[in-house]
Amino acid sequence: MTKSNTPIRSLHPIDTGDDVFQSSGSFVWGSIFVTFMASLLPWRDWPGSPDILLVVLAFWCVHSAKGVGMFAAFLLGLLMDVHDTNVLGRHALYYVIVIYFVINMRRHIVQFSVFAHFFSMLPVFVLAVIPGRIFEAWLAGVWAGWGWLWSGLITACLWFVVDLLFKFLSHSPKDEHKLE
Repeated sequence: MTKSNTPIRSLHPIDTGDDVFQSSGSFVWGSIFVTFMASLLPWRDWPGSPDILLVVLAFWCVHSAKGVGMFAAFLLGLLMDVHDTNVLGRHALYYVIVIYFVINMRRHIVQFSVFAHFFSMLPVFVLAVIPGRIFEAWLAGVWAGWGWLWSGLITACLWFVVDLLFKFLSHSPKDEHKLE
């Protein structure tokens, strides 16, 4: 039996696995910036339009991107409220509630497939908007209806698109074992 004098720091895991998804900070914040700019377009005013910025924030929060958390969600939510000239804090409250649940579920979500992510995030995207809608209805004195439920459903369905797109764009080809 021979002993190796290899230092512990030089050891690497046997299998890094494809289940670990990491991306560079510039890619993460670049994608957030692009979706924020797309969220400023007038298509967001259509009934049932999804909140793509929230999906991207939740996706990066699930995958533990550095700096993506409740503060970023609150700040971007306030910016969306200012842009929409809405009740200040409605989007911020919605974004923070969603990110809070994402942070609490993150450990369990990453262990499953994208389909399980969808079924985990669907109630979060649909139900987290209720406090803001109730507050807005209380201020206006009129209930705006149930059309916003479509927005939550479509937002949850976009999880598939965001997952596929970001994993494809940030995928770096791995070196195959070459026989030379």
